[in-house]
Amino acid sequence: MGRTHREIATYVIEGVNPRGCGMQPEQEASMMLMDNWRDKVLEVIGQFPWYKGLISSSETMNYSLQNLPLMTSDILETHYYSSSPDASLAVYRTSGTSTGRRKAIVYSEEDDAHYINIKTKLFGELIAGSGCTRALADMGTGHAANTALAIFERLGLVSSSIPFELPIEQHIGRIQAFKPDLLYTMPSILDHIVNAAEDPRSLGIRKIILVGEIATVEWQRNMARLFGLEPQDITDTYGSIEIGTIAYYSHDLGRYIFADGIVAEVIGTEALGEGLDPLGVGEGILVLTSAVRRLLPAIRFVTYDVVRDFRTVKIDGTEKQSFGSIVKRVGRELKHGEKISIYDIEQVVYRHLQDAMIRVQVSNNALTVYIQSRSAVPSEVPAIREEIRECIPEIGLMIRNHLLDDIEVILAAEDGKLQSGQVKNKKLYYQKDGVNDRAELNLDTGILSAIGKTPLIRLDHLFPRGGFSVYAKLELMNPGGSAKDRPALWMIREAWKEGLIGPGTVIIESSSGNMAISLAMICKYLGMSFISVVDSRTTEMNLQILRALDATIDYVACPDPETGEFLPARLKRVQQLLAEVPGSYWPNQYANPNNYLSHYHTTMKEIVAELGQVDYLFCAVSTCGTIRGLAEYVKDNGLQTRIVAVDAAGSAIFGGNQEKRRFPGLGAGIVPPFCRTDLIDHIVHVNDSDMVQGCRALARKESILAGASSGAVLAAIRQMKQQLTPGAVCAAILHDKGERYLDTVFSDSWVQSQFGQQLPPADEEFLT
Repeated sequence: MGRTHREIATYVIEGVNPRGCGMQPEQEASMMLMDNWRDKVLEVIGQFPWYKGLISSSETMNYSLQNLPLMTSDILETHYYSSSPDASLAVYRTSGTSTGRRKAIVYSEEDDAHYINIKTKLFGELIAGSGCTRALADMGTGHAANTALAIFERLGLVSSSIPFELPIEQHIGRIQAFKPDLLYTMPSILDHIVNAAEDPRSLGIRKIILVGEIATVEWQRNMARLFGLEPQDITDTYGSIEIGTIAYYSHDLGRYIFADGIVAEVIGTEALGEGLDPLGVGEGILVLTSAVRRLLPAIRFVTYDVVRDFRTVKIDGTEKQSFGSIVKRVGRELKHGEKISIYDIEQVVYRHLQDAMIRVQVSNNALTVYIQSRSAVPSEVPAIREEIRECIPEIGLMIRNHLLDDIEVILAAEDGKLQSGQVKNKKLYYQKDGVNDRAELNLDTGILSAIGKTPLIRLDHLFPRGGFSVYAKLELMNPGGSAKDRPALWMIREAWKEGLIGPGTVIIESSSGNMAISLAMICKYLGMSFISVVDSRTTEMNLQILRALDATIDYVACPDPETGEFLPARLKRVQQLLAEVPGSYWPNQYANPNNYLSHYHTTMKEIVAELGQVDYLFCAVSTCGTIRGLAEYVKDNGLQTRIVAVDAAGSAIFGGNQEKRRFPGLGAGIVPPFCRTDLIDHIVHVNDSDMVQGCRALARKESILAGASSGAVLAAIRQMKQQLTPGAVCAAILHDKGERYLDTVFSDSWVQSQFGQQLPPADEEFLT
């Protein structure tokens, strides 16, 4: 017999061992009695002083869980999501608040360690005895994706990953080439893999762990059949970016079991007081408390997910909290169509078509179910439509109340595209008023049409006796004067397509140079405003260009007091502006995957198309977006190109000692999120004086006026010339124009003031 949730709140989650007796932190945290959360409350107040104002200040306060306030979205938006995160912490962003502002969720090193520990333990149990030795992570860009390889490494698995944005053919190609036993992916991506693969069984996958959207039991069984697996070989995990891992599906019990460190409750809609409709019998809104999460006020966190059949079960004599299924989300910001359970619709469709891909859309008072299936026949459509109407109470009620006119079931062509062109898109689509009428963003006109397809030329006069050839990709000939035009355009385009920005949006970015100029140019052309957060290292020439493009300049005068670096200080200022400026958006060049994907899809493809085989690719690093995109293209296409990262002496990207750096756009004071050392074959550090000599040699010998990072690339080639294979073909990214460095790199007086002496002539002495 199930317990009430007040009774559930008085038992111990994990075991009966005394505290501290050889247990892991997650297990020890799980020992916390659920009827006394005083220590957890004090911990939260220490991290978030505003929480004290939500609770009683009485010395006799009852610290039982149900006496503590619910952590609703309104409270978090007021106090947490809109705060300015410390730039030294891991920050994950998502959309979905009622204000339209992107949520910032912060993880400390301790939080990340707990997250990885919990998932490592769970994954180890799930693959025990399976013989899996190779694992592939095929998913999005959030916390799960960022930690997947670390978890696999702990489990002793050979691992790799692929970004979800790539065409599905490349996903299948990576699986065929890497031959993973274990696939860690999302239901939506697995849908596409099955739909595109001739025979999923031939891929040789033994185990599948799912993350992201909840997968119905019927869907899991169908996938197991298609891959030639047993149902228990596919495990669905449930988590959130705020809490981390929450639960996993047990095929033996037919239920979701909560993970270590999680305390769960369910509440009715009336407990929130937000005017939400009552729930069905056996349903409740899931509320979670995490005993291990630190940098989130994780006491009675309201997930807004509705679960069915919440109760305890016994596993090996230990009581565990569990639920039968997740059915939908609730919330004031959700439209009526978004409250319909896509999981119930899936169950109906899978009873008729086991190989179906499904998209559901609510628009103009009509619900449309799009189905793509090899086995579907038109005669099955009426039965599916009638069963959806009769079996799902919410849909029948909406039709009777005229919130929905009716249901339409459409069989999509087998080779056609379902709603949305991305791989990661398994959700219920609701077209908000006016979205369909929103103008398509045309990026093939005017100055924007000139971005990309830059010249690739051979440097005939440099390194004449080197025994190798060097080809320069002239990214400086983009209309904005640098390689940053590509990611700037890509980020703006994708944000527009996702509905995150529009004609009146204010774009805000931290940049002391090229990215700022590229965004200013693009925003001006598209009729959007742009604010550039800069620091004292920004050259006067760059500031003049920004002003000419009508950008607003927000100046950060002092570096971050803890690190001595300007980047953390600029990022903090960006967060302040996002909170202050209505309708603002941060592209976040440091963590937006569209940064590196722009180079993946364009730059490297252009180089290979012209040169064929490239033996060495030299690229300067800062955000690591350019080199990440180039290197992933090389890896995904099986090229033998050696990737050489050119970094500034004094940069922290590859673990060096931080020192003064004179030139923006090369090096960084932190390790950027895009940095993947596993994709890099060689790292070359270049000091400032060698950058200057490289720039001047390029101007004197090749008549190319390029910026500091280009000089660094040439200096790196000089440093490595003895290691290059005879006859090697080298490609070098010349990142930006030299006109922006006339008062620094190309100024004799400036060089004298900085280096204390006149540098030697930058030709023969540089080359030898």
